[in-house]
This record gives sequence, structure tokens and C-alpha cells, in this order.
Amino acid sequence: MKGMLDFSRLMEGENRKTTDPDDVAHWRAVYADLVGFKQKMLVETQQHIEAVPATETELGKNDLPFLEAEMERLQRGLAFWEGRRREIGR
Repeated sequence: MKGMLDFSRLMEGENRKTTDPDDVAHWRAVYADLVGFKQKMLVETQQHIEAVPATETELGKNDLPFLEAEMERLQRGLAFWEGRRREIGR
């Protein structure tokens, strides 16, 4: 559980020093997919709170901040890999 709360962590097998174009493309795609997934989770959670206001305390005060922090971590990862892709010219 400790690792789950580390919003600076890398994914298992992720090597940010790589210059292999295939690795860069892979990690960029993984992060892009996860950003899209988390975005859907955020939207659905917000919609659920609006539809069922009694869930606002639990979801709004606990789940949304966690999802937002995780989204920031994933967006930073995606930005890193997009930058790495530009560096290697692919």
C-alpha cells in the first residue's frame, strides 16, 4: 500500500534512461492509455457525486483527491515520454 501512495513512483520495468525508440513508444502509449482511463474515472466519479449527493463526503473528500493526484503523476509520466520521443526524433 505504501507504494500506491507514492505519487512520484515509476511503473514496474520503466527505465527513464532508455533511448531505445521502441521502449519510448511503449511507455508513451502506456501513459497515454492510463491518462485516458483515469480521466474517465474522474468524470464518472464527479457525475456520480452529482447524481447521488450523499456520496459527496466519501467520494469528494477521499476518492477525488486521490484520483487527481494519480492523474497528475500519469500526466507527468506522459510528458516525460513525449519529451523523450522528441529527443530521439521519433
